[in-house]
Amino acid sequence: MTEILLPDAGSPKSRQRVADQKLPVAVIGSGFSGTIAAIQLARRLPADQPILLCERGVGFSLGVAYSTPVAGHLLNVRAANMSAFAADPGHFEAWLAEAADPAAIEAHRTDAGVFASRATYGRYLKSILYDAVCADERPSQLRLLPDEIVDCRRSGAGFELISAGGRRYPAAAIVLATGHVPPAPSPDPRYVTNPWRPEAIEGLDRRSPVLVLGTGLTMVDIALSLRQKGFKGPIIAMSRRGALAQAHRPSSPWALPDFTATERGSVRLLMRRLRAEVRAAQAQGVDWRAVVDSIRPITAALWRDWPDAERRRFLRHARRWWDIHRHRMAPPNAAAIDAMLADGSLQLLAGRITGIGFEADTVRVAYQSPSGGEKELEVQRVIAATGLESAGRTRDTLMERLLEEGLVRLDPLGFGIEVAETLEVVGEDGQPVPNFWALGPIVRGMFWECIAVPDIRQQAEQLARRAVSALTQPG
Repeated sequence: MTEILLPDAGSPKSRQRVADQKLPVAVIGSGFSGTIAAIQLARRLPADQPILLCERGVGFSLGVAYSTPVAGHLLNVRAANMSAFAADPGHFEAWLAEAADPAAIEAHRTDAGVFASRATYGRYLKSILYDAVCADERPSQLRLLPDEIVDCRRSGAGFELISAGGRRYPAAAIVLATGHVPPAPSPDPRYVTNPWRPEAIEGLDRRSPVLVLGTGLTMVDIALSLRQKGFKGPIIAMSRRGALAQAHRPSSPWALPDFTATERGSVRLLMRRLRAEVRAAQAQGVDWRAVVDSIRPITAALWRDWPDAERRRFLRHARRWWDIHRHRMAPPNAAAIDAMLADGSLQLLAGRITGIGFEADTVRVAYQSPSGGEKELEVQRVIAATGLESAGRTRDTLMERLLEEGLVRLDPLGFGIEVAETLEVVGEDGQPVPNFWALGPIVRGMFWECIAVPDIRQQAEQLARRAVSALTQPG
């Protein structure tokens, strides 16, 4: 794929270039969020409006999710729901069927649908990005910048991006699509805070136990990766309840329940109604999964309508139930995990960590069981897989600079940054920042359900329409 690097904005050639054409819309981050936002912008903005897609990693379109080399890392959403374009729901399935190199495609057909590998989906994203970059009708509109952006500042009516190497890039508008913020590193390498870094599972004794904190989908990926790399020792996975993510199963559809206004406004009453819907569905031979899926179209609206007190109540009392039922395993992964549980090589524990001590040849982990008893484990490594990191605790340089300069502020719960319903970033003064948008996991505190492809692609279309209005219409 062609990668186009803009010259330094301070050079004479760059100054002349800036004078001759519009400043670009800069999209920071090229995982799914950034890639699809850039493509939607290119489809809607005038052909003379440059778009700059910035990526600090090793490749465009991959991000953390789709850069995994492990074949067993499968999408947890059916291929039928993974099109990059809401208006063309069969786009990904058609791409799978027409792939030029079928040997490079990994897709599993199950009774619950087709589940492709994440590496395969990465190839799909690269192909649609390549098509957008090379579009004959819009030559050179979408440009790829392989550089790490570490700062973003206001500059006149626009912005200036600054890279880790000190290069400066002017921009008319910004789209922040940085995905999951990386967690702060641990002072001891035997406690891994970022499970997606290659060294997370490197250098292990092949037979000594490893503890994974969390029993959700990230734990599943870690367990599969360890086994694929030849690790033979016990894998212990711990969470407060020790509950494993559920698996996808075939099910008939279930209509969206007609919630009352009172039910919509109360986590307790909403969960009570959902349990009643599950019982009604089961009485008709319909699986509970259909009930959970039925409310997907309104989950973001429910979350946004709740006051902070209800959101916190959900996080305390309902989040774990929601996560294991809403975010499900692909059937082949579920079968592999079931086999590991059956032979004892994977153990699920319920407990709360009360202390971790690092000794010369072991890590001692103290935890409290649900019954209240204090227990202890000895392991060689602890890998945190407890979910998405809070933006307020990250050590990501760009996020720290944006917060320091007041261009962004944290959402009330600290999950990510605050945005308006239009996806415009809210600055420290509480006002939307003109021509500065964000989408994807970085805004999950405002929408909750915005980390999966079906949700992000809708955000990308909404953002692109807003950008057209802001950049092409006077005032």
